[in-house]
Amino acid sequence: MPYLSWLEGNQLVRHAVQGACLVGRDPMSCAVAQPGLATLSRTHAAIDQVGSIWWVRDLDSPNGTFLNGQPLPHPEGSALQDGDELVLGGWTLTFTDGFPGLDSSLYAERVGDIFHEVRPEPAQALVLIRGIELLHKSTETLLRQTDSDVMVKGLLEESLRLLGGDRGFLVMRQGEVGWRTAHRVGDVQEGVGLSRSVLDYVTREHTAVLSNRPFMDPRFGGLSLVELHRGSLLCAPMEDEGEIQGVLYLDRESEGRPFTRFDLAIFQAFVRQGSMALRLSMLNRRALGQAEQQGELLRLRNEREREMDRHGHLLSALAVPFRRIQSWAEDLGDGEAIRAQLEQLGSLLEAGVRGESPGELTLSAHPVHTQLLQEDFLRRWDSLLRLKKSRMCVDEAPAASVWVPGGPFMAALVGLVELLLVQLKPEARVFLRWDQERGFRVLRLNLPPGLNAPQPDPWTLHVLEDAGVKWRWADQSLDLLLPEGPDTMPEEPARPLLGLVSEDFNLFGLFSTVAEAGDLLLETLESEPPTAAMPKFRFLVIDAKGTPSLEDCIRAYRHHPSFITTPILVVRCTEDDTSRIIEAGATDWLADGFRWEALHHRLQVLRGHTELQQRALAAERLESFRQMAGTLKHEINNPLAIISMQVEMLQRKYPEEVKLGKIAEMVDRIRALVQVLQKMRETPTEDYADGSSILKLG
Repeated sequence: MPYLSWLEGNQLVRHAVQGACLVGRDPMSCAVAQPGLATLSRTHAAIDQVGSIWWVRDLDSPNGTFLNGQPLPHPEGSALQDGDELVLGGWTLTFTDGFPGLDSSLYAERVGDIFHEVRPEPAQALVLIRGIELLHKSTETLLRQTDSDVMVKGLLEESLRLLGGDRGFLVMRQGEVGWRTAHRVGDVQEGVGLSRSVLDYVTREHTAVLSNRPFMDPRFGGLSLVELHRGSLLCAPMEDEGEIQGVLYLDRESEGRPFTRFDLAIFQAFVRQGSMALRLSMLNRRALGQAEQQGELLRLRNEREREMDRHGHLLSALAVPFRRIQSWAEDLGDGEAIRAQLEQLGSLLEAGVRGESPGELTLSAHPVHTQLLQEDFLRRWDSLLRLKKSRMCVDEAPAASVWVPGGPFMAALVGLVELLLVQLKPEARVFLRWDQERGFRVLRLNLPPGLNAPQPDPWTLHVLEDAGVKWRWADQSLDLLLPEGPDTMPEEPARPLLGLVSEDFNLFGLFSTVAEAGDLLLETLESEPPTAAMPKFRFLVIDAKGTPSLEDCIRAYRHHPSFITTPILVVRCTEDDTSRIIEAGATDWLADGFRWEALHHRLQVLRGHTELQQRALAAERLESFRQMAGTLKHEINNPLAIISMQVEMLQRKYPEEVKLGKIAEMVDRIRALVQVLQKMRETPTEDYADGSSILKLG
């Protein structure tokens, strides 16, 4: 960060130039002002940043503005460099890239590399050689570590050995304003031996610092640093692509052991190399994690292939005795039913050898007329009934439809009934009738006495449950409750969805870990949402660096019917982008360099945010409900009053009429319910066995 400094008597005054500012006499208009100087114009000059260059312009002041003794070109101005001297109406200021006025023997920052910091004396050559040797050994030791957690510890311990430090710590960023101690050596505690002022200065200025008098150092607040000791300290930021991830600090407790600029140059070089090594180690760890996942997928795929081979061998072995049974059945005189069953078994066996699933409906859920479904059932059961010498008495199917899902639904349903049909005795009769219950058509089979209740296998139970089919056995009757429409069907048993919009493959491994930790199903999406309807997503994450047009992408998903209320988290964005992405429809954001734990925690917070939104909507609906109840009260009470008076008159005329008393009771109940509706402050519900619920009014 650049500074402007000037002398007021013997006191050096410093001003940090954090953005465009004016210099002049008026303190209300100028960030840098000298009100008592009459030769200074009200707004004398302007300082601004053009790209990475700081620029100064004269604002038509009568006395002009001089840079290093030369008048500024008018009107374009001139670029500023470290150490430039500005004169404005007799007021002299110095422009510096770093903190001005530091005693070079006590304090240092913004040093060059180790070659620039060595003086040309012969004795300094030995210092340089020794420094390079130590730096090489420490860096080599650090690079031998492959685990990033071990490397974090090695980074601090090697820096202490390299520079002869007594204590040290390595802190990592946690959020925007927090710090977390990753490793410490020596008697170092948070709040003792380090200062938040030092951390803030190093991260704000993006520079390594040296201080041999921490208590007197003007950069860190001077005497306010009660938590600092009286020795010497070095502190350097750990940067990754311009973003500070952490800070490395070390100190010497004794006042008689100061650090030098050359020490700071070595420390700065070591921290830079260590930061790069740590970044590579973390990337390697992520790559290894993805490789492990790929390896696990490959293992599971190979295991599945071996399992399919075993099934194929088993089915091929079964084919031999099955063909013999078929040949014997051909000689049976009255074996039509057996041959039909064997034919069906043969097709199943052949499909199993080919790895197919025969007999399954390939269509999705769809309505089927009850007459067609009944004919299908009778065709499937006919051969078994004839084999048992029994018959089924069938009523006419109603003019209605039921909702039939795809997959092995029919096979499971027929198999459930056949568990009873195989128990039939000769000349037995089975009665098939249709009935109706709320949301279901009931196919009822009345069977002769003496049959045991069906005990279907787990696969059949699972298929019927997924299909929304209920069944019950009572009084020698099997009731099959078939849903009339999709509203009665259960929701598909699937994990909540986590959507990811990114073109960066490296993020997929990280988000797979987060999805597994949150029991979510990761779904990759394109920058443009699909036009077709989609299932509801619990979260949507958009990568700012992996999306061509971030704001357009957010708006497109926010206006999509499936994502109107879905929390949208934008990752790897900058603070400058936050206002625009929130305005576009994003719910929250994370800067680059986040850890998966932080992402997992942020998603949990967003889940709580969604629940709060749902509560707010429920409260809004309840308020509308109460207003509607107030209107209903006035609209209903008038006819109720008339009915009540008429009933009272009729009761006087016909005191023996019981129906009039019942009418009066119903009028009172209606009036009481309207009062309850208007006074409701919450929405209690009463659940029913079929999964439905209604408002509980009393």
